Amino acid sequence: MAHKTLTISEEAYEALAALKKEGESFTELIKRITAPLRKRKLSEFAGMIKDEKFKKAALDIRHLKSTRFNRLKL
Repeated sequence: MAHKTLTISEEAYEALAALKKEGESFTELIKRITAPLRKRKLSEFAGMIKDEKFKKAALDIRHLKSTRFNRLKL
């Protein structure tokens, strides 16, 4: 597994350390607190851009992914 070094301020480090659970690594903490951002529905982003073609394409892709997933579950 690759490792990256991040430089953050002392204030940011203290904020992260305060959120860390006992025995939890900073990697695990960052993954835990960013999980809700990765699980957002595509439709939440579609309204951010006014272009209707983009919105339709984004929703079509979401539907396609859902259809493929449902076929795999059978």
